[in-house]
Amino acid sequence: MKYTAVIAAFAATALAQGINIAAPAPNSSVFPGQFITVEVDRPTPLSSLAEVALVLSMERCSSNGCSSNVLGQILYNGPYNPQHHPEAGVGKPPHQNFSIPVPTSLAPGDTVSLIATHFDLIGAGPSPNIDTRFIPLNVVKGP
Repeated sequence: MKYTAVIAAFAATALAQGINIAAPAPNSSVFPGQFITVEVDRPTPLSSLAEVALVLSMERCSSNGCSSNVLGQILYNGPYNPQHHPEAGVGKPPHQNFSIPVPTSLAPGDTVSLIATHFDLIGAGPSPNIDTRFIPLNVVKGP
């Protein structure tokens, strides 16, 4: 029983250190060619952590919904360095903003998945950790 509690504690710690897509809001409307600001938050880690990379991508959803295991078109692949910003207010976790283009291959009426895939090293070991989050976006006709 003690081992189960220890494993549960480690799992909770790992999940608490995960990223979150704070912007845009789920189901926001975007149009092909538009640059959108993606805010990726990361709560203050409970253990030592070394950031490695972040990948932002979009994948067209099918009639069965959005896939959770396909990255689709890579729009950003590089460093992730979340910071506290005093102007963001109390309680706002460290975050970083990225400006990425909505692919021009998308058409109005499409639903896409905005995907953030985060890779870091956790603990004294360290242990590799990959965290993926996604939100749906609606593609509309541009201005």
